[in-house]
Amino acid sequence: MAKKFLDVFPDLHMTEEMKGLMSMVDVEKVSTPRDRSALRIYIVSSRLIHKKNIYALETGIREQLFPGKKLSIKIMEKYRLSGQYTPEKLLQVYRDSLLLELKNYSIIEYNIFRKTNFSFPNPEVLHMTVEDTMVNREKSGELKRVLEKVFHERCGLPMEVEYEYVVPQPDRKKALKEAQMQREVMEIARRSAVGDEAEVPFEEGAAVPHAQGEEKPSAPESDKKKKAEAAPAGKMAGRQGFKKGFQDGKKEFRRTYRKADNPDVLYGRDFEDDGMIEIDKIDGEIGEVVLRGKIIAKDLRELRSGRTLVIFDVTDFTDTMTIKMFPREDMLDDVKAAVSEGSFIKVKGVTTIDKFDGELTLGSVVGIKKCEDFTGKRSDNSLEKRVELHCHTKMSDMDGVSEVKDIIKRAKKWGMPAIAVTDHGCVQSFPDANHALDKGDTFKVLYGVEGYLVDDVKEMVENQRGQSFEDTYVVFDLETTGLSPEKNRIIEIGAVKVKEGQITDRFSTFVNPDVPIPFEIEKLTGINDNMVLPAPTIEEALPDFLDFCGDAVLVGHNASFDVSFIAHNCARQKIPFSPTVVDTVSLAQMLMPNLNRFKLDTVAKALNISLENHHRAVDDAGATAEIFVKFVKMMKERDIHDLAELNRAGRMSKDTIKKMPTYHVIILAKNDIGRVNLYRLISFSHIEYFARRPRIPKSLLTKYREADYRLCL
Repeated sequence: MAKKFLDVFPDLHMTEEMKGLMSMVDVEKVSTPRDRSALRIYIVSSRLIHKKNIYALETGIREQLFPGKKLSIKIMEKYRLSGQYTPEKLLQVYRDSLLLELKNYSIIEYNIFRKTNFSFPNPEVLHMTVEDTMVNREKSGELKRVLEKVFHERCGLPMEVEYEYVVPQPDRKKALKEAQMQREVMEIARRSAVGDEAEVPFEEGAAVPHAQGEEKPSAPESDKKKKAEAAPAGKMAGRQGFKKGFQDGKKEFRRTYRKADNPDVLYGRDFEDDGMIEIDKIDGEIGEVVLRGKIIAKDLRELRSGRTLVIFDVTDFTDTMTIKMFPREDMLDDVKAAVSEGSFIKVKGVTTIDKFDGELTLGSVVGIKKCEDFTGKRSDNSLEKRVELHCHTKMSDMDGVSEVKDIIKRAKKWGMPAIAVTDHGCVQSFPDANHALDKGDTFKVLYGVEGYLVDDVKEMVENQRGQSFEDTYVVFDLETTGLSPEKNRIIEIGAVKVKEGQITDRFSTFVNPDVPIPFEIEKLTGINDNMVLPAPTIEEALPDFLDFCGDAVLVGHNASFDVSFIAHNCARQKIPFSPTVVDTVSLAQMLMPNLNRFKLDTVAKALNISLENHHRAVDDAGATAEIFVKFVKMMKERDIHDLAELNRAGRMSKDTIKKMPTYHVIILAKNDIGRVNLYRLISFSHIEYFARRPRIPKSLLTKYREADYRLCL
């Protein structure tokens, strides 16, 4: 008997979005072999689940529910899809998931599928056009097996795959990549040649390393004699130093600090690099370790005892660790020289939890050695250099982290011909950008800004023809599968007719979008595939809606969104469409300026209008109609009786502009006059139109985009 996924795995932590999706999933079976090395979970869902989410679930089950165990988790999914799905529609919505699955299965089949052109000559045959190569012919059979298995066994949609092999076409990108690879090979060869020339040539009489297995040549007898004579003297010196430590009845032994023979050792004694570990791999007090990294901070503190505490932070770019040392007075100078900010070092010490602050640190330092800069240097090996037209510096609040001079320096090093500086709402990096260029420099800086644009030229009423408020108005709302009229479809139309200030008629219909409804939209609206399957298509529903509207004025809350879908579908069906449109958002901004937000539910609440089934077209249209009726009464009290007067009264003030939504816009100065006018825009946006962010009215932008000194938008 199947159980809900969330009942089988109640302790599994996941995002709220994922939890909502998995609430619709049943677990049919859970199996494991005798050795308990694997777990197979068989699930059934009425909604497609992207493979990245399946992989995330497998990882979450293994790490959260079976930590520390070598256990393979595999989720075997099966889908019971609605009648809205066909093999062609399934491929459209499931292709990205298939690509990810194939990439993990075999990179060859992944590349074949990624580059293939698809068509469906009939509903159950997938025609794939692939390049005629030996690899494609060898691997296409396996790809066919995988695809047919996924469509038929997993999704319940029988489908046959057929291939058409075509002659490979010359690929410009591939040619560029090959040329780039050839250049890299030449560069590696050049470096190797330089390295060979730099080797020290063999000189006659020079010491030659002994071959493996040969006996090392013994030292000359004279050297042995010198060492034997020197040894007693060294021992006696050590003993004398030991005796000098006993003074005034106190046992004070001072060891003589002897530097290591290795010139790379900066402090302490030499050590091997074996067992070097990355900082992020250190888990608690694991004993003696060797680290390498860059010193990013240093602090010297003199203690009451007279000794100096040296604290410095080292990062290997996986994590950062603090190192603490208490060097003796005779070793302090060496430590100071070894520990300098920005230098790369290797250090050997013992990991310990600091008793004062409870942080994991490195102490009991054995030695510090020099280390080369191991960070990789990025380079641009592209033969065709780009020009970056959107770049933020440190002057962009919470967005940029680099100095503009460093950005320009790097762009020049990479061979870019130009770069645009476009900080958020300001131009403060322009002087530094200008000073970063040398005299006669061919590199070009494009001066610009990423502004916050406000559309203040939009009229309260579009295409007004002088209609009075006693005429007929149709307040309507749509539910769609997404935000783009070109890519997404209408799934519900709701409308209410208002005449002489009274609601007189209603219109409501589902629309079959002929594509599966995304899970996010179903969750938001409550509309699923089964609800729209028996409904008319947009080709049937749209003429009915337009007949209901007639010559009435269209009214909507954020009407531009809904009108864009109607206009797009009218254009597809070649139906004339140029209505008068009133937006209740603009009316609310003019009539209720004290509201912070102008969303439908916010406005309805402020006017004491019920909105029970939000995000259902007919209910939203009904609430918007009641809002519009109240707004008509408010406008009549202000002596506004028709749409022409409404447009005149609705010309935007500074206060209105400060409350309107903003849109990001990239503005580039075309010449010096344009740069000066860009300064003017920035000044106005900060002084006259600032409200949480510097706003640029579209009317002001248009004013300074004249023919002689145009801004490139």
